[in-house]
Amino acid sequence: MSKYALYIKLEARPEKRLELERFLKQTLPAVKQEDDTKTWYAFRQAENAYVIFDTFSSEAGRDAHLQGNAVQTLHQVADELLIRKPEFVPVDLLAQKVGLESEVLGDPEVKKYGLRFIDGL
Repeated sequence: MSKYALYIKLEARPEKRLELERFLKQTLPAVKQEDDTKTWYAFRQAENAYVIFDTFSSEAGRDAHLQGNAVQTLHQVADELLIRKPEFVPVDLLAQKVGLESEVLGDPEVKKYGLRFIDGL
């Protein structure tokens, strides 16, 4: 399971909101190329507030993501699409549920099932 995550806050310029949404959707293929990025979500939190939340198999994977194509491209378009620079917040996960598997990280007694979600089933 992933222990490391990244929470990225984005505030779109009101007139650039749709362009930011297109950019985020177009970023997915680049993120799919990153083996250590386990999950990646891009969503609108409020009218002009957006968030990217991703999880990683290791701290090194999170660091690699920060140097990868998706983040570098975000930096390139930030001045045009955003009111302020993206805010990158590293996060250490404490508990999670992914598919059928859930656990409190670091506490194997809380893990309820030995099942894993398999993509496509």
